[in-house]
Amino acid sequence: MTTATTTWTTTRGPLAQAASMTARSLASIRHQPAQLIEFFMIPLMILLSITFFMGGQMMGSWKDFLQYAGPTIIAMGLFFAITATGLGLYGDIKEGVFDRLTAMPVSRFALLAGRIAADMVKHTWALLVVGGVAFAIGYRSDGGVLGTAGAALALLLFLFAASWTMALVGLTAKSEEQIQTWMISLLMPLAYTSTIFIEKDTLPGPVQWWASANPLTALADTMRMFLSGGTPGSETLALLAWCAAILAVFVPLSLRAYRRKLTS
Repeated sequence: MTTATTTWTTTRGPLAQAASMTARSLASIRHQPAQLIEFFMIPLMILLSITFFMGGQMMGSWKDFLQYAGPTIIAMGLFFAITATGLGLYGDIKEGVFDRLTAMPVSRFALLAGRIAADMVKHTWALLVVGGVAFAIGYRSDGGVLGTAGAALALLLFLFAASWTMALVGLTAKSEEQIQTWMISLLMPLAYTSTIFIEKDTLPGPVQWWASANPLTALADTMRMFLSGGTPGSETLALLAWCAAILAVFVPLSLRAYRRKLTS
């Protein structure tokens, strides 16, 4: 008596598989709609609290502060929210979700990229919600619709690249507490030592040098350039270089960590 074996095959490429994984991840929203609230709540609270309670002290008027820093504060809040990618991957691995998926002919890249792409959809939703609140309380873009769209695309591109760093953290973390510690020890210092809140020229020399090298400064400067109706220049090139470098380093490292996770 012979035992029949089943071999799974597919003709779909990695991108098509990633799209399927994205749809699968987004389908969970129907059962857990609170996910959408979680993604915009932190950016919203950061925007409102800093603008109303600190804006007047920093620039004399909370309205002036909102006009200068409102969009970049939203960017900072969404930057903190990339922690959800690491937590989501950690939870999927802990629950054995990926163990079931890897029994199918699915690219390892598609599994990770699909998860990150789904989170990018949620980031876009959060950006629309919090951006709408900023507009409602008085923010206006001198760059018009095109400038606003350019700033939004720059932010989403950076979030996509940064999410791969959290993918690596989620794949290598021993606990959810480690992922939260990563946010406090790295993400927050990066945000608060950039030009998200203040102009670089107001900083002392050594701190000004660090702020210039900070990837979030490149993001903040690029967003302000688009929102003011300016022309892309060195700040945009710096942002693109940072995104390319982050992806070049963390995509291979994440895939390597995932392979090790499967064989451990």
